[in-house]
Amino acid sequence: MSLLPNGYLNAVVSVEKKVETQAGEPEKFRSIASGFLVGFPTGQQNDKGDKFFRIFLISNRHVFKDQKEVWLKFNHASGSKRYLLPLTDEKNNQLWETHSDKDVDVGVIPIAVNKLQEDGVEFAWIAEDLFAYLDKIKELGITQGDEMFVLGFPMGIAGEEKKYVIVKGGIISRLDDEIIKSTKTFLVDSSVFPGNSGGPVILKPAIVSIDGTSPVNRAYLLGLVKGYIPYEEIAYSLQSDPPQPRIKFVENSGLASVVPMDFVRDVVQDMIPKEQPTKQEEKQLATPEGSPGEIQTVKN
Repeated sequence: MSLLPNGYLNAVVSVEKKVETQAGEPEKFRSIASGFLVGFPTGQQNDKGDKFFRIFLISNRHVFKDQKEVWLKFNHASGSKRYLLPLTDEKNNQLWETHSDKDVDVGVIPIAVNKLQEDGVEFAWIAEDLFAYLDKIKELGITQGDEMFVLGFPMGIAGEEKKYVIVKGGIISRLDDEIIKSTKTFLVDSSVFPGNSGGPVILKPAIVSIDGTSPVNRAYLLGLVKGYIPYEEIAYSLQSDPPQPRIKFVENSGLASVVPMDFVRDVVQDMIPKEQPTKQEEKQLATPEGSPGEIQTVKN
């Protein structure tokens, strides 16, 4: 039995760019990063008591920055489908939002998922009650040494006919107030690579625990990958006096920075409409796998 709900895999999206080809050649795309869909309740509901959710694509600021558009790859019964996602309008105004703190590497953009449903796309979103915000992390006792999953597309490996999410394992390495305050991230021990950026980090549910502690048996969303921390060495020329640096060697340290979901919430709270949806705006959407288990109403 898998400890990772399948709905989480369906929530992860390959963020891609179109590759230039010769005339007459088929379109080609390259996966450049990862992203995932999340659902935040608007605080509104219809006459039946069904909650309204707003759906967002989450990735990194550095993924969206300086891009006018990206393509999103989803699975479909016949293979996969890609959708163009503009990041700027015709006047070059930015369509996505980010945190006011420049050190927070988060990019957020609303997604109209009704089109995905109409096209028969396989997708899901991770609902907010599955987020482990920092206060929830402390309440549950999630800490260094706890295991987790990293989902995404390292080195652009995203599949050809369909989207195949790569699941990597690891442990939480450092999670304390000091590092979150100074870097706006915490650390995990997992070998992530370019392409993992923007992917979700999921707590691995525990079946057992040591005496005096309680196991956390839900696969909570902890945050999103920012990137790996490099280890650098510099080669110096001994022919000069004093020796001069000539070559820098950069390696993956195996440690990666993760942005807590609290910073995503900071961005989203000003993006959710507060007005009551009209009847024409009410769209019923069957619950995707991995969400709380109720009929959810999406306002787009």
